[in-house]
Amino acid sequence: MSRVSVDLHGKVAFITGGGSGIGRSLALQMALDGAAVTVTDLDEARAIAVAGEIEAAGGQALGLRLDVRDAEAAGEAVAAALARFGQIDFLFANAGVLGPAEYLDITPADWDLSLDVNIKGVVHTCRAVVPHMMERRQGRILITASYNGVRAGSHVIPYRVTKAATIMYARCLALVLAPYGVTVNALCPGVTLTPMQVSYAEQTAAQRGISTDAYLEERLVGIPMHEFTGLADITGLAEFLVSDSARLITGQAIAPDGGVMTSS
Repeated sequence: MSRVSVDLHGKVAFITGGGSGIGRSLALQMALDGAAVTVTDLDEARAIAVAGEIEAAGGQALGLRLDVRDAEAAGEAVAAALARFGQIDFLFANAGVLGPAEYLDITPADWDLSLDVNIKGVVHTCRAVVPHMMERRQGRILITASYNGVRAGSHVIPYRVTKAATIMYARCLALVLAPYGVTVNALCPGVTLTPMQVSYAEQTAAQRGISTDAYLEERLVGIPMHEFTGLADITGLAEFLVSDSARLITGQAIAPDGGVMTSS
């Protein structure tokens, strides 16, 4: 399937959790479209590696370690990006954790980690970037949530709860920033076979005594369109949402999920 990319030359993106999975795909696509990219990740080596991929392809990139749980560190990373590129046009608050699947396996520490990364990490990152966007009276913020943020279930409860919170945060922040011409939207991908999701599938399949392929086939059956969400589905949506065509789309939770949310 062919797709049309947008022209992002002269734009700058800042991405958390950019060392792998959705974040890496966003970083590479934004760079392919012409944007300069700051790639941040808890794993500094992965962030630098993705930035290296971009630069090797002729793009501009900066790789930084960032623990989004640390508000001060978020501010320092944003300052470093501004020092390097002079502006931030797009923020992708993407860093997240999944946590244990079974309710009785969830510890207080698991809850703390989910709350600190999936909610506070988003808040800290946005708070660090928002003053700059308000001053320039322009910008796009995309927060990686999940279809699980609007769909109840008996598994990965901290993940579901925190992703629901990020959707509400996106809606509230959208109202704050609307007078400044800054849009805020939540991306709610369906089942996407990122390293995090594959690891979860392998663990769950092993616990049930079935193959990973069998488990994934079960998941596929539950998707109305019978397709997993591809990374290109997410990056394509992101390209549209940062474009001028989406200038009036804000406060939305948009799900490239093959109809999972609709069927719940």
